[in-house]
Amino acid sequence: MLDPYGMTPLCAYVLFYTKEECRVRFHVRGKTPDASITSLVKKPCKWHRVPVYGLYPDMENIVSLELLDGQDKVTAKNEVCIRTKPLMKYLEDAVRVEKKTERSSMKLILVAGKSTSYPIAFDENGDIRYIMQYRPRGYGLFELANGRFIMMERQTLIPTYMLPHSTQMYEIDYFGRVHRTYYVPNGIHHDVCEMTPGGNLLVVSNSQCGHVEDCIAEVNRQNGKIEKFLDLRDVLYTAYRDRTNWIHINSLEYEPETGNVIFSARNLHSVFSINWKTNQLNWILGETGFWRRTPWLFKVLKTPENMPWHFQQHSVKLIREDLDGNADTKHLMMFDNHWNLRRKVPSYDNDTRSFVTIYTINEKKKTAKLEKRFGGIKSKITSNGVYKHADHRMFYMGGYLAFPEEHEDRGAVICEFDYDTMKELNRYSLKYYFFRAFEMKPDVDGLAAEMDLSLESCVGSLLPFKRLPECIQVPEEMIEDAPLACREERVRLCIEDGNLWVKSRDHLVDQVFLVGNNRCYAKDFRDPEQQQDLAAEMEYYVTIPLYTIDKGEYTVVVEFKGTRYNTGKTIQIC
Repeated sequence: MLDPYGMTPLCAYVLFYTKEECRVRFHVRGKTPDASITSLVKKPCKWHRVPVYGLYPDMENIVSLELLDGQDKVTAKNEVCIRTKPLMKYLEDAVRVEKKTERSSMKLILVAGKSTSYPIAFDENGDIRYIMQYRPRGYGLFELANGRFIMMERQTLIPTYMLPHSTQMYEIDYFGRVHRTYYVPNGIHHDVCEMTPGGNLLVVSNSQCGHVEDCIAEVNRQNGKIEKFLDLRDVLYTAYRDRTNWIHINSLEYEPETGNVIFSARNLHSVFSINWKTNQLNWILGETGFWRRTPWLFKVLKTPENMPWHFQQHSVKLIREDLDGNADTKHLMMFDNHWNLRRKVPSYDNDTRSFVTIYTINEKKKTAKLEKRFGGIKSKITSNGVYKHADHRMFYMGGYLAFPEEHEDRGAVICEFDYDTMKELNRYSLKYYFFRAFEMKPDVDGLAAEMDLSLESCVGSLLPFKRLPECIQVPEEMIEDAPLACREERVRLCIEDGNLWVKSRDHLVDQVFLVGNNRCYAKDFRDPEQQQDLAAEMEYYVTIPLYTIDKGEYTVVVEFKGTRYNTGKTIQIC
C-alpha cells in the first residue's frame, strides 16, 4: 500500500498474514550498498503491517522481507517490488554531493522549515528518500522521544506586534498520522522540547504585552493545559528591554536531573540557565562586556581571556555524553551564526564563517571554556549542529547561507566532520533554506501499530468569544455590500473542529461578532496592533472556539477598516 495516507509518497505499508507470530525485517535495496536501508518490526504478531520507508522516487524499488522466530532465526523470505512516482519538479537538484570521502554516519538526513516547502530526507549519495507532503510553519519539525515529532500549523495563526505565530501544533508520525493536536493561546514559535520522554512540552511563546518571543510555556502532554507560563521580563527585568523583540528566544533544553531550563536568546547574544520551578537565574553564557552595565554581571560565567565569542546563536543543546570524565562539568553545543545585525556590539570580530561550537561549563566554579569550534560557510539565521558520539562525527547544519550568490545560488550547506581531527569528510549543498536538520529515525514499531483512537485528539484551549452586555445592531443594510467587500479584502469563513476560522490578511480584521436573538459575542483582534508591515500581505486563519456560545442561531458580522459588515452567514450552536 504505497503512500497510505496521501502524505508520504516514498513510504508504504506491506500487509500480510502469517499463521504463527513472528517479527519482520525489511531491506530496501540501495543504489549502493551503503545506501540500503534495513529495519526491524520488533513486536511479533500474525497480522502484519510493515512500514517501509526510504524508497527511491521514479523507480522499481526492491524490498526484501524476512520473517524471524523467537530465536531471531529467519523462517521465510520474500521480495516485493514497489513502483514510485517521479519527484516534484521543484525538488530536482534539491541536494548535491559536493564532497564525499567517507561513509556518512547518518543513513538519512532530514531537513525542514523555511523555503524547504515539504520536509525531505536524503541519503549520503544525495538521493531524496523521504517526503512529507504537508507544509509546516517555517520552523520545521521538532523531534520527540517516541519517534514522532511536533509540527506547527502554518494556516491558523495569531497576530502579534510583528510576525504572526501558530496557535496549534501537531504530534505527528513519519507516515503523516496526527496523534494529537494542541492549541496554544498566545502562540508558539521557534522551538518545542520534551521535558522528559513522553512528558510535558516546553514551547516558546509571546507575552503580547508590548513584546514578542519572550516567554516559555509548559504544555501538559495529556490535556493541553498550560501548566506554567514564564515571562522572561520577570527574570531579567529591564535589562536590554528596549525593543519589541528584545530577547528573541530561539531554542530550549530541559535538564530533568536539575530542573533547569537552558535557552538561547539570539538578540542578547547569550545563553541562559534558569530553575524552572523557582525562576531563579543560574548563569549566563555571554561576553562579560555585554553585561557589564546590567545588574546581571555577577551571573556571567567566567571564561579564559581572549576566548572567541558567539553572536546571534541558534539551536543550543546539551551534549548528554561525558566528554571529559569530570562529573562537575556539562557540555553545551550551539550553532554560532556569528552575525551582528539585530543588536550590534563593539566586540564583533567580523569573522566570515559560522560555527558549531562546544562549550564545557562547570557550574560549581561558575566557569566556561570553548572546547571545539567547527567552522563553515556563513549561515546568518536558523541552523544547528548534531553530534554523533558513537561515530565521533559532528554535523554542521548551515540552514541559511548569508551569500548564496557566492555558492551557485544554493541556500544551505551540510558538512560532516571527524570530531577528533576536525577534518571535513563530507559536504552537501541544498537548493533551499531550512530551519533545522537532523537524522531521520522513525519508530518502526510505532508506525506498524494502530493509532489509539480512544485518546482525545484535540487538547488545550484558545481565547474564546466574549459575551457583550448588550446586543449590537446587525447592519442589515450592508448585507449586499458584504460579499463584495469580503471578496476584495480576501476574507473567508469556515468551521473546523468546533472553531470558527476567519481568513484574511495580517491585522486586517478588527473584530468578529456573533449576533443572535438578544445576545451577542465578540472577539477583538485590534490588540496587539501592527508595529511592522512584514506580514501585511500574508493571509492566514485566526481561530475562535465556539464552545462558550449559548445554543441558538447567530449571524456572523466582521469588522475591518472600522466598518462592520453583515456577512449573511449564520452559525447554529446546538
